[in-house]
This record gives sequence, structure tokens and C-alpha cells, in this order.
Amino acid sequence: MNTSPAPGQGHHSSQNNMQTSTASPTLGSPPAHHAGYAPQAIPHQQPSAGPHPPQTPAGGSPGLLGLRSAIILMLGVLVGTGAGVLTYLAQHDAATAFLAGGAAVGGAVLFFHTIIAS
Repeated sequence: MNTSPAPGQGHHSSQNNMQTSTASPTLGSPPAHHAGYAPQAIPHQQPSAGPHPPQTPAGGSPGLLGLRSAIILMLGVLVGTGAGVLTYLAQHDAATAFLAGGAAVGGAVLFFHTIIAS
């Protein structure tokens, strides 16, 4: 393995490259910075959108439901399903079980909306 520089690529050409890279900047070109320089972004402050700004997923478009609303509706449906199943087991009538489950969903959604912090 040959570690010596090729002809014409000695120490003089690398010094010339350093000299040209550290030359004073011309108009329109950014100033040269030292090796550890990292440009910093200017913090951007968005205007307040009320007490709770709308939450958007990583894709940028707003979702159909917020997390709180989804949890409240899921718990309401679970309570309604349980009430409907228990009513069907007791009465053996699908219409009565469906009506009892629907009423339980409405009551459960109001209950969970009240107790789950916003």
C-alpha cells in the first residue's frame, strides 16, 4: 500500500486549498465560520388559540376525534354493550336489549364527560 502523496499532491497543494477556503467572503456569500459552528434557528412563537390549542397528529392534518373524546365515546360504547348483553340475558328480547344499551350509552357518555378532566 502506497501512503505517499501522488506527484503534484504534496503539502503545498493542501495549503493552497486551505488558503482559498479561508479567503475573505465576497458580497452575497455567507461568512466563513470555525469548525464547531452550528447555526441556530430563531425560535418561532405561534399565536395562542385559546385555552387549549387544537392537537394535530404528525401528518399535519387534524384528526377526526381528539384523544379525550375518543376515550369518552369508547367507554360509553363499552358500558352500553354491557348493559345490552345483561338485558338480553335477563329478558331474551333483542329490541329491549338494544334500547337499554342505547340509553346506557347516552348516560355513560354524559357521566364520563363530567368526570374525565379536559
